Amino acid sequence: MKKIISLFTVFIMFCSQVGAVSVYGVFVKDKDTNKSKIKTFFAQKKEQRKIEGQKREDIREIKKVISLLTKYSNEHDSQKLATLYDKKYRSFDGFNYDTLLKMLDETFDSYENISYKSDLQSINLYGDKAVVNLVDTTEAVIASKNMKMSLEKIPADIDLRTGYLEGVCNYAIYLQKINDEWKIIGDNIISEVTSVKYGAARKYPMEFIAPLDVAKDSEYCLTLKMPVKRGVSIAASLGKERILYPSAEPKDVFRKVPKDGILERVVRSNKDGFNEYAIASVGITNTTISPDFRSLTISMSGLAFLMQRVNLYNDINPVSEVKEDKKQDSKNEG
Repeated sequence: MKKIISLFTVFIMFCSQVGAVSVYGVFVKDKDTNKSKIKTFFAQKKEQRKIEGQKREDIREIKKVISLLTKYSNEHDSQKLATLYDKKYRSFDGFNYDTLLKMLDETFDSYENISYKSDLQSINLYGDKAVVNLVDTTEAVIASKNMKMSLEKIPADIDLRTGYLEGVCNYAIYLQKINDEWKIIGDNIISEVTSVKYGAARKYPMEFIAPLDVAKDSEYCLTLKMPVKRGVSIAASLGKERILYPSAEPKDVFRKVPKDGILERVVRSNKDGFNEYAIASVGITNTTISPDFRSLTISMSGLAFLMQRVNLYNDINPVSEVKEDKKQDSKNEG
């Protein structure tokens, strides 16, 4: 301890030759200059504390908006949800404020017990604007009345009249401080996977693979993987639809899943740059043979609808275009 004190004393003595020492640094001997520097220092610290305090308050308000977003969604209250959005709202899919409200009402009417859970990933502030990253999980029990296909011919003892929806969505919400209130002005869905399964399909292992993003007017592959068990026949349809409102009716062309359990289809993204949903519709049937081998019974035991978002981007590279032009010019000169 004494060594430390001695070193500190020597340091003070040395500094006394060049100016006064304070916890804020070394000042020159001019008292007026010292006072000016001290005032500036404390003024800067005060302004910094004010900025940090405002930032903490903004983050608290933003978290409140996100909390209310989840709360009102689980209450299926589209009117209260509307108060969280600015009327100039526009999603990256091109939906405006009015379309958003219509979509919310239709969702809550179709899925009466749909529930949401939000996992807040990050909040980034940029002055009066903010970007919030979230991961949502969605669950719902769906009555067969919401299906777009008839179940009248399915035997009553097969549980295909109730479906189970599960979804995971990774997205960003954009907010702006308007009249001292944080409002949602847009959102961008980065990835989205949803499945609806009925009957035996709920426990049947299946994997649907589609790219996260593609260029517009380009080919991409859809792949369905699932084991084909003995006595089980599987037919599936692979396709894609633009993300539009109102949504278009999907066109299903079913094909038998091969014995190796892999069904693939190459599709082409739209030319207009609309984001798309890749969709797989799966039907599972069981075949049973009577003990005397004289009769064969085929019955449907499971249905599944798998969906994955495919975002489109414009494949533009001006630098490459310039290079190509130069190459062409050099050929013409030759």
